[in-house]
Amino acid sequence: MRAVAPEPMSPWWVVSGLVAVAALVVVGQVLGPTDEPAGPIALTSAIAASCIVMGLMVLFAVPRHVVGRLLVAAGAFAALSVAGASWASVTPLAWLSQWTWWPPYGLIALALLLFPDGRPPGRRWAALAVAIPVATATVAVALAIAALDHPTTLLVDTSEPISARAQAFVFVAAGGMVLTLLCMVGVLVSLIVRWRRADGDTRRQLACLLPAAVIFVLALIAGPFVGDAAAVIVGVAIPAGMMLAILRYRLYNLDTIINRTLVWLVMTLLVVGAFVAVVAMIRQSVTWMSTGRYESLVATGVVAVAFEPVRRQVQRGVNRLLYGERDDPYLVIARLGQVLGRSAAADALPRLTATIARSLQVPYVAVTTDQGDDPTPLAEAGRPGTPMEAFPMTVHGRQVGRLLVATRNPNGRFTRRERRLFTDLALHAAVAVETARLIRDLRLSRERLVKAREEERRRLRRDLHDGVGPALTGISLQVRAVQRLVTGNQRARAQLVTLLSDLDVCGSELRQVVDQLRPPALDGGLEGALRVELTRYQSDRLAVDVSAAGDLTDLPAAIEVAAWRIVAEAVTNVTRHANASACQVTVRRDDDGLYLEILDDGVGIDAEVVAARARKGGLGIESFHSRADELGGHCVVEKVDPTGTAVRVWLPVAVPEQPQIPRQQRSDDLVATEENGSP
Repeated sequence: MRAVAPEPMSPWWVVSGLVAVAALVVVGQVLGPTDEPAGPIALTSAIAASCIVMGLMVLFAVPRHVVGRLLVAAGAFAALSVAGASWASVTPLAWLSQWTWWPPYGLIALALLLFPDGRPPGRRWAALAVAIPVATATVAVALAIAALDHPTTLLVDTSEPISARAQAFVFVAAGGMVLTLLCMVGVLVSLIVRWRRADGDTRRQLACLLPAAVIFVLALIAGPFVGDAAAVIVGVAIPAGMMLAILRYRLYNLDTIINRTLVWLVMTLLVVGAFVAVVAMIRQSVTWMSTGRYESLVATGVVAVAFEPVRRQVQRGVNRLLYGERDDPYLVIARLGQVLGRSAAADALPRLTATIARSLQVPYVAVTTDQGDDPTPLAEAGRPGTPMEAFPMTVHGRQVGRLLVATRNPNGRFTRRERRLFTDLALHAAVAVETARLIRDLRLSRERLVKAREEERRRLRRDLHDGVGPALTGISLQVRAVQRLVTGNQRARAQLVTLLSDLDVCGSELRQVVDQLRPPALDGGLEGALRVELTRYQSDRLAVDVSAAGDLTDLPAAIEVAAWRIVAEAVTNVTRHANASACQVTVRRDDDGLYLEILDDGVGIDAEVVAARARKGGLGIESFHSRADELGGHCVVEKVDPTGTAVRVWLPVAVPEQPQIPRQQRSDDLVATEENGSP
């Protein structure tokens, strides 16, 4: 949604008028008549206080904004109603209280319809934007005319008969109220429809308002059944929902205004509370100060001495609420160091971005690399929606990436102090990125080494089997032919017999070397080798079935050997430990790698047992993980329902040509974990 462009207008005149109304209310309550109020008080007072504060915040940030004006108008009407009710014996003011209590409801409904950009959500809802003010004005005008004949009793004493003219206008007002309530239900429906169709921040903004709108509409329908305490809650529900949307999603660029307003409100409450508490304590404990002059002086002195230290603490708390720990950069850096020190390499970058976003209350943090043209971040926390600033990440004078941080609101900028802090944090992020790159390079080097080793073994086996082996066999045949030719020289025949024996031993050892270099069964391909191998495990008590999918003919040697050995070891474990009647072996090649699954219906294995055997270096389970890990794959051993165990392995078929730091997960799910115990 587009924001309304600011226009130069100061709302100080509104503040002045509302201060005058507030003073009138206070004087009326303290010094004025004690008659029964001429109209509803609790809900109207809550609406006056909350709507005025919320509306002024919006107007200070975006002058002439429609939503801000509607909220201030609602608060002003409510304040006039409370002021009139407070001076019930003054007929003109009592007359005001008879009809000014209703317009705030229509104005709040209209503000809900136009939130947050001041425009109707669509053509189908434009009729509501016209019907709400018409119905609200009808009720207010009808009540105002009816109250001319009964300015102090129209809404207070229902037992007193009213004039025919007043009765007619009361019926008109009742019809207008029903129409206004129907319009409010329509506004609620529009919020629900907009929420269901929206996405991103707009959906979350509307979600902040929906509960408050439901409470507000239900309370108005309930009417007299709502008590004073509940009325106060209802009165602040809508402004509180708008405040939540503004605070959480940085609408209207209100950070500074909200900061100062919160500090001012808290300090006002503390000053008044401290003054009253000191005066009360003095009156209870020191009798000679009971005249009032001295106790006020003492209370004023106590408040004056404590004001500045308390204000600093309150300011620090409000800053922490809005900006996180930006005033304590050492704490942020220390927390980041602790998170990196306790995180594994795979989780370091997601936890780093989550920690920065949470500690400094920024909506989005991302880490990107300078490798290639891919702008996809390595790790990110939050959701982008506001302008971002980039901070270079350098290690040993070489830039390895950038730390992207979104501003807290669309028109906001970071302070110079915040930029220095983000620059320091980028250096820590650079170390994490460089560490991840080195670990990745090391892992890729190991994968290449393993694959090169197996390819070399396959080549060497082929050379020995097809070259040296036949050569030895040919030499042995030639020696036997010479032996048949030598008939008279027994000594020569004995030497030839010894030579033949040595050749046989050499051939046998060569066959052992060839078989140890690579399983002979794999010469016919992985699928055939597995089918031949697994027939050895077939029995009356165990049925082993093999299913294969995809092209398994041109797999790298290392992948073939690892897959063959993992499957053989897993089926061996099934026969020894599972007490199973069936075992299903699945081999599937996809575009990204080779997938293996060995599933049995045996007794199963507990996850704790798996972890314990892995820690003790158990050859079976540990070999699954080590063979998969050295090729860049992964292995999972888990119990399945209702019974049985599953061994699932994924092996990458191809190794990237250029080392790349792997893309890591989003870290939104880490924020909750960090908040529940991590520093």
